[in-house]
Amino acid sequence: MNAALLLAPLFAMQSVGEAVVALKNDNPETWTVEYPRLIQPYVQDYRRCLAVTNRRVTGTANFAAQHAADLPRCADSRAKAVADSNAALAGAKTEMSPPEVEQLFANIGRIHIARGADLDKQFNDRLAGAAAATQTYETARPKGLVIELRDASVVKARTDASAAAAAAQDKDSD
Repeated sequence: MNAALLLAPLFAMQSVGEAVVALKNDNPETWTVEYPRLIQPYVQDYRRCLAVTNRRVTGTANFAAQHAADLPRCADSRAKAVADSNAALAGAKTEMSPPEVEQLFANIGRIHIARGADLDKQFNDRLAGAAAATQTYETARPKGLVIELRDASVVKARTDASAAAAAAQDKDSD
C-alpha cells in the first residue's frame, strides 16, 4: 500500500504532459504567458539563453538596453525553440497555432526587456533616494563648530571601567 502511495504522484504527473503552464507575476499589470507543458523545455532553453550573460554595472541605468541586446544574440536559439515547439505541437491534443507560438516567444523577449527596464527603474529610484537622503542630512546638519560637552562623572566612569577591565586582563594573563 505504501508503494502505491509513493508511485501515485509519479503516474499523475505523467498524465498531465500537455497541461497548460502559466508564468504569472505578482503584479497583475505586468506580463503573463501561457503555453502547453509539452513545449516547456523549448521555452526554458530560450529563457536560459536570454538570462545567461554577463551584466555590466556601469553606474548608469542601461539594463533595458543590455536585456534588449540579448534578443539578437539568442535569435538562433529562439528560431530553434519555435521550430521545435511547432513540431511538438503538430500532433498534440493541446492546440496552439504557429502564429501563437511565434507570439509566445515574442512575449518572452518583451518580458526579458521589461525586466531590464524594471532594474533601471530600481536603480534610478535608489539614486533619487540617496540624493534625497543626502539633501535631508545636509539641511538638518548643524552648521559651524560643534563641541560635545561631557560631564566629568561620565569621563571618570569610563576611565574607571577601562582600568578595571585592564586589571582583570592582567590578572588572567598571570
